[in-house]
Amino acid sequence: MGRSAQIMKKAVGVNYDDFVLTPLAFDSEKMMREVGHTLGGIQRIQQETGVGQTPLLELRNITALARKLAPKGKRARIFVKDEAANPSGSFKDRRASLSVYVAKEKGYPGVIAATSGNYGAAVASQAAMRGLKCIVVQEVFDSRGVGQPEIIEKSRKCEAYGAEV
Repeated sequence: MGRSAQIMKKAVGVNYDDFVLTPLAFDSEKMMREVGHTLGGIQRIQQETGVGQTPLLELRNITALARKLAPKGKRARIFVKDEAANPSGSFKDRRASLSVYVAKEKGYPGVIAATSGNYGAAVASQAAMRGLKCIVVQEVFDSRGVGQPEIIEKSRKCEAYGAEV
């Protein structure tokens, strides 16, 4: 993470530090303006590969309980967003869709992602849909050299999308 600004500058020509307001605040709108993206444009890019527009579902039983326990005039409705409806089953598809789109736009032959799971699957999925090669770098073994089942499964998912893992 210490090199993220350097990597971003070299890869896409953006100085990440220009958008950091405080250690906890980042000006994403300024960055979008400066790199030429709009929220509507990003939504269009995501929709091309089926990302986003995930369903918003009300948890009716929890809503009923919250209303029962809430003070008068403080009612709530409780919802969850079903990000599993994205192509790779993760909210990570949102970021991956734009990254892979830009790679394709810049004429790169492929993409590489370092991951412990979901992001790799998202990048592999988006690369497959955009016709780019994909390499996923993923550590699947613990300190004893034993493969972790949940991470091994993510590796298989990446391979199913055609990525080299």
